[in-house]
Amino acid sequence: MNPYLKSANEMNRRRFIEKLAKSALGVSVLGASGMESFGQAGKSGAATADHCILLMMTGGMSHLDTFDPKPGKPEVMGKTGVVKSAITGEPFGDTIPLLAKQADKLAVIRNMYQRTADHRQATYTMRTSYSMRPTIVHPSMGAWAQRLLGKKNATLPDSVTVGAEVGHPGQGFFSPEFSPMPVGSADKGVQNMTPFGYNWSDQKKAEYGEILTRRLELTEALDAPFREEVKHEKVAAYTQFYDETLKFLGSEDLKLFDLNDEKDEVRDRYGRNGFGQGCLLAKRLVKGGVRFVEVTHGGWDTHVDNFETTPELANVLDMGAASLLQDLEAEGLLSRTMVVIASEFGRTPKINGNSGRDHHSIAFSCAVAGGGAKGGQIIGKSDAIGERLESEPNEPKELNATMAHALGLNLNEVIFSPSGRPFTVATHKQDGSEVVSDATPIKEVFG
Repeated sequence: MNPYLKSANEMNRRRFIEKLAKSALGVSVLGASGMESFGQAGKSGAATADHCILLMMTGGMSHLDTFDPKPGKPEVMGKTGVVKSAITGEPFGDTIPLLAKQADKLAVIRNMYQRTADHRQATYTMRTSYSMRPTIVHPSMGAWAQRLLGKKNATLPDSVTVGAEVGHPGQGFFSPEFSPMPVGSADKGVQNMTPFGYNWSDQKKAEYGEILTRRLELTEALDAPFREEVKHEKVAAYTQFYDETLKFLGSEDLKLFDLNDEKDEVRDRYGRNGFGQGCLLAKRLVKGGVRFVEVTHGGWDTHVDNFETTPELANVLDMGAASLLQDLEAEGLLSRTMVVIASEFGRTPKINGNSGRDHHSIAFSCAVAGGGAKGGQIIGKSDAIGERLESEPNEPKELNATMAHALGLNLNEVIFSPSGRPFTVATHKQDGSEVVSDATPIKEVFG
């Protein structure tokens, strides 16, 4: 060990360790008696999907202008027209013509229902199934999949978020090892992978390798006493998290994140924007072995100028999602990859005085393709103006249960939070003495 470290005052070091442990981890130097208690991993049956891609439309995508238009209702439709879809007799909004042509791959869910019309609460519930609580953060679906099924790839992250906003629930109360890898921009990929001024010649690789080795040895020397003193699962989890990160940074899998490998015509087809390139990246990642990818497309909060803004937003969705479905199918990946297009809620049939649509949570649409989903069908129904549902509602927990079922997760598997509270994927309830799931998959999705 470095002589300067050896000469450190042991009592001060111990106090520092205890203070850090209490503040950062909520534990004292008393061993691992406060560790989380986790149930055993399990499956709900034969998985229909190996991967899942969630395309998250944040801000509240208008169902009326996309997946659930109302022909012959100009007071509802405004400037939006309709196009024929590949589902006989079922039109789509003219804002998504490419997806309309591929509707034979889609199970369109027109009976979605959300208990809140608040963006932050509703988006959180769509990603976790749970309502927001001040005392806990619930895991998102990618984290649940890794926790219940194990890591799918030795070097790649098990889940990735692309373009997600600040406040994404991520791994929630799970350990850091279950945290989705955030990619801010698909165009830029994984940044800061090469030290400034280095061109990765063999000589420079060797030089940088030596520098990195010395830095890691110093970090190890500093961390070892802390790990020895604080025998806690979260400390081990952080160590594992960084070890896996180092493996990833030294692997060939980094190339998956570099879209410069793609031909210009392919990138153009997806759309030269954050969402379109995110869809292309998602395709590359699931092909490489990543289990869960979420790509965010925001800006759908169209209280003003809905009929100018929504066509632009929908065009981005249309190009990216349609190209994703097309390429997944062409490369033999769609049958084992579930693609979900979701939004936290929809927009009002009533057009407000600013030519906009307001929040509407009691009737909206999502869509599912691939990974065992039966395409070419409409599930559920809204009324003649898209204001209320005329069939039993499906909430976010049912949509998440559908993804979980496709991936082979056991919906009744109980996981305990650090505070000792039991949770299951897609919400839970008490059934006698047992805690069980409070959500069921949307069976019609699977035909």
